Amino acid sequence: MRLLISAIFLSSLIAPSTYAQAPSAQSANTASVLSCASDPSWTAPQKPFQIYGNTWYVGPRGITVLLVKARTGDVLIDGGVPTDAALIEANLRELGIDLHDIKWILNSHAHCDHAGSITQLARATGAQVIANAADTALLARGGHGDPQYGDRFTFPPVHVTRTVNDGETIRVGDLILTAHSTPGHTRGNTTWTWTSCEGERCLHMVDIGSVSAPGYKLIDNPKYPDIVKDFEYSFAMVAALPCDIPLAPHPGVVNFWERVARREQGDADALVDSAGCRAVAKEARESFEAQLAKERTAADPAKQQPASARRGNDVP
Repeated sequence: MRLLISAIFLSSLIAPSTYAQAPSAQSANTASVLSCASDPSWTAPQKPFQIYGNTWYVGPRGITVLLVKARTGDVLIDGGVPTDAALIEANLRELGIDLHDIKWILNSHAHCDHAGSITQLARATGAQVIANAADTALLARGGHGDPQYGDRFTFPPVHVTRTVNDGETIRVGDLILTAHSTPGHTRGNTTWTWTSCEGERCLHMVDIGSVSAPGYKLIDNPKYPDIVKDFEYSFAMVAALPCDIPLAPHPGVVNFWERVARREQGDADALVDSAGCRAVAKEARESFEAQLAKERTAADPAKQQPASARRGNDVP
């Protein structure tokens, strides 16, 4: 597993009334939208394909966007960066999906690389947007006032029509999705789970909410004082989930494309990894603990001295 912790956030600045803004503001907004997609894979075309049962991949190559089908309406999970809407809509149409068949759009967390196109997709589909209650305000602000990044990583504000909390379920016909709060990455970061079946074989699908802390201030952060406790809770939550096919907002976190390639080469169960969620949680925890230890050392000047110097300062 690789946690792509250097590629979790980048920025996009909303322009709700671009025509009314000064040229300099328009230029800044355009630059911010482009910076949110600074990783080329985040806007790279990717043919839609079936993951398992009623679960399909419909996003760009580098950002996971999922379609989960149901008889009475379909569900999207996440929306990519602000410029991904057209690509996602084209992928849906390629699968024969009428955009108005999308009833709900679920969000994993309030960052521009996963919420960036949700407003446009909601407008195109008429779908309701569902997100964790703890992220609703940040989504409505378009990322402004983020506890870690302030106003640097913004996106088109998202109006959430229904909020969920930890353990709540939503239902479309016979499809049931469960929201598991996995806070830390954002306060409302959410892991979504559901069941997909092929014939008599039904598997637990887990879209693991991001559990990395790239460049985060973990100690003495007045804007998120409980962040360490929240991350620790989330590692335990992800590790404990029933998990047959692990997915993630960033495909590389679960080695998704390597597993897809193995399946294409004949390994029918290459996407199945019952230990995958535990592996993601373990690697994320180890990275987090190393980062936390580094911050604590930096915050304590005494610990930065060589051992011999510290002994010299001891009072007998």
